Amino acid sequence: MTDFLKYSPLLISTTIKHYLNGPPRPSWNLKCHIFWAKYISLLKSSKTIEQKQRASFSFRPAPVQDGVMINEFKIDNKYRNEAQVHLNIILKPFEHVLDPEWKNLKDDGIISEWVQFPDDEWEKKEIRKTILYLHGGAYYSFCKENHRCITSSLAKIANARVLVINYRLAPQNQFPAALQDALAAYLYLLNPPKDAGFEPLNPKNIVICGDSAGGGLSLALGLAIRDVCDSGLPSCAGIIGLSPWVDLTISTASILDDECADYIRNMKRGTANYAESQASKEYKEKDVALAAKIKNGPKIWHDSFERPDGRLHLYVINEGLAIPYVSPMLAESLGDLPPLLLTAGGDDRFRDEAIYLAHRSSEPTKYKGPSYNAGKFEKSPFQTPTNTTLEIYEEMPHVFQFMEHAFTTKSYERIAEFINRVINTLNEPLPPSSYNYINVKGELSPLKELHKKVLNWEKIGIVPTIPHEMN
Repeated sequence: MTDFLKYSPLLISTTIKHYLNGPPRPSWNLKCHIFWAKYISLLKSSKTIEQKQRASFSFRPAPVQDGVMINEFKIDNKYRNEAQVHLNIILKPFEHVLDPEWKNLKDDGIISEWVQFPDDEWEKKEIRKTILYLHGGAYYSFCKENHRCITSSLAKIANARVLVINYRLAPQNQFPAALQDALAAYLYLLNPPKDAGFEPLNPKNIVICGDSAGGGLSLALGLAIRDVCDSGLPSCAGIIGLSPWVDLTISTASILDDECADYIRNMKRGTANYAESQASKEYKEKDVALAAKIKNGPKIWHDSFERPDGRLHLYVINEGLAIPYVSPMLAESLGDLPPLLLTAGGDDRFRDEAIYLAHRSSEPTKYKGPSYNAGKFEKSPFQTPTNTTLEIYEEMPHVFQFMEHAFTTKSYERIAEFINRVINTLNEPLPPSSYNYINVKGELSPLKELHKKVLNWEKIGIVPTIPHEMN
């Protein structure tokens, strides 16, 4: 009732528009249209960071599956400490552009939850299907609670247990705090405490999944696990990205497309849009302190990252945008990763980066990333193509799995099939890499020519010119 009263003017106006003018896309029903309008309202930029965060925490986009069991707990900080040991190794080249506070833990653990359906036999099974889910929200908003509509659906259709964490959010906790928490959760699954209620998991029973920023974080986690392979950290069975945000340089065309029917606005000025507050003041003070450290270190950024209007995102300072664990699409190599399933909407702001990452991972010798990384792939030890499945759904916006639409059901079915294949419950080999377009009738076909344009884009990884510089 409270939610209805809060949104009642918007619900009424959207309903009138839906029946008078039609929905933003023909296949959208009224529920889809209302979700789209509510999300746009939530993302208005006239709020402070703290106000946006509080509003996001209470947002409930869709119902949770009936019968689901949710068990909340905390992952002990010893797993964060173990994760830090691994990250110290792979982040050493980027230390001079990172806020060192990520190493100072301010709480007593990671707030987490198991999402599952009653299954007394799970612990006894030879294959214990487990999903580690990382929520979206541009790294500064949302939480595990408002993603239960997705995580409960995944638990049900995949017949799996889903571990979901509230990783630390920016700007109060900047990169790599979220990555540290994600890696800590993975380490928890591999070596749980005695009172966890389950024995250590076989990593080949684990699939990492996330949406939007959480999808990018899932791929960043996959890269981190791959890159610390000398330490004996085993890889998971597969990675799923739902509209993954994998290019924080916002360099692809769909990010700036004014014809896009997404609820996420044109991102010419990034995601750091807010009214000033204590949180914004504090991170700007940290940036000033970090500036001298940055100048004394090697230049690891492109000239386009230096913007007169300040930061693009709250997650990381501009000089760190091309760090592979920030923008996985720009990594020197996307080879030798676990099998990938990437989904995006045809009207998704992040459509093009999903397409480009899919081609870079499955054809790493052909698509080598940004021009400023020239020659680096050839020196990478990770050159084996990654088995990758890409699915673009016609007329769908960003993370359309939040919407009550036929494509949501279809995508869950495809996800369950992927999980069963990579965990090998089907005893069938993975099909070869593929790039698929799914039309409103549910028919699969190759990508359209429109979707292939990004493959020839010469400004991959280069921050676009801001509006006043274009005039």
